[in-house]
Amino acid sequence: MAPRRLAAVLGLLVLVVLASGCIAFEPPSDDDPDVEAVFEGAFVHNDDLEDVSGERVSEVTDGNHTHTSVEQVYERPYVDYRTESLETEGEEEAEIYVSNATVSWWYYPDSEWATYFEDDESFDSDDVRSARAEMADRQLDLYDLEYRGTEQVADREAHVLDVEIKDEAVEEGVSVLVGDTEYVYALETVDPSDELEAVEQTIWIDVEYDYPLKEQLIFEGPDGDRHSWTERFETVTFNSGLEDERFAFEPPENTTVDES
Repeated sequence: MAPRRLAAVLGLLVLVVLASGCIAFEPPSDDDPDVEAVFEGAFVHNDDLEDVSGERVSEVTDGNHTHTSVEQVYERPYVDYRTESLETEGEEEAEIYVSNATVSWWYYPDSEWATYFEDDESFDSDDVRSARAEMADRQLDLYDLEYRGTEQVADREAHVLDVEIKDEAVEEGVSVLVGDTEYVYALETVDPSDELEAVEQTIWIDVEYDYPLKEQLIFEGPDGDRHSWTERFETVTFNSGLEDERFAFEPPENTTVDES
């Protein structure tokens, strides 16, 4: 469970990429922002951003089947994070995930089971912010970026970036920016031994707060079959005043608790 903890804190997850569906698209102009600064903002957000809450939808399409899940998200960059499953499909189990500076919890209400991971040292938001800034610099070396103007996502204006991995870069260096969901579980017909090659990536970043609102990816298997993944905020609210209690967790009575 510890790797997901790190992914949530740093915004890091390997693999990826996807084609876009557009709404209210405004093409680029001579007044385009610095494309590298927009990209870096997905890692280090506007200083005025205090918290984020909203409903986030994840979709994985494999051939004719689309797997959809919905979760409620609460975040105070860059340490406090909480998600709660709202809709799941198939064998996917509903989950509540809560992470703060000292501990992460995974709780599965259907099975009444929970596990947690305590850090040896607490995370400091400023330290994580610095680590994310360094990560952004490393990621810039992996990509060619193209600014595509703005679109509306969750009733917010968002910059749109096409992200193309450079020929000399490796797919393992590509990061998922919107969330930390491990989406590959939904690709039920993909052989786990297959190598999936990242071919495209598009990200939508909130104009006001430099926060990633959507990401779409496409990757190919060795037989040329394409699989797609997208994660987007359906609704989002910034700076609503989330309290510390939102990022604390106490397992309900009769819950089986294991330490990671």
